[in-house]
Amino acid sequence: MPRFTISTASRLALLTLLAGSGCAFVPKQRLDDSQRVIDGLRAENSRLKDSALSLRTQTQDLNQRAVDDARRISMLEESRLRLEKSVQAYIDERETLNEAFQTLQRETAARLEADAARLR
Repeated sequence: MPRFTISTASRLALLTLLAGSGCAFVPKQRLDDSQRVIDGLRAENSRLKDSALSLRTQTQDLNQRAVDDARRISMLEESRLRLEKSVQAYIDERETLNEAFQTLQRETAARLEADAARLR
């Protein structure tokens, strides 16, 4: 029986012929459907990239807002503490003035009684 051998060049030519005619075996409708799916996936991919960029920008904005809010909260806390100290100082001063007034009233009443007693 004769032995049939194919040279490397012949094999390469046969593979090239088969590979080149591969699209001829696929129906045109199937190629068109595939192209539509590919185009749809590309559009979806582009939309998702835009959405990711938008969300990234929104996240950066929210992070900056959180930093600004934290700074504002800190400033308000400091202001509240100063106000509490100021109110407490006012209360202390009012109590001191009230005590001084009460002392003055007692002293005045005692002097008036002493003067009245001396005049009798």
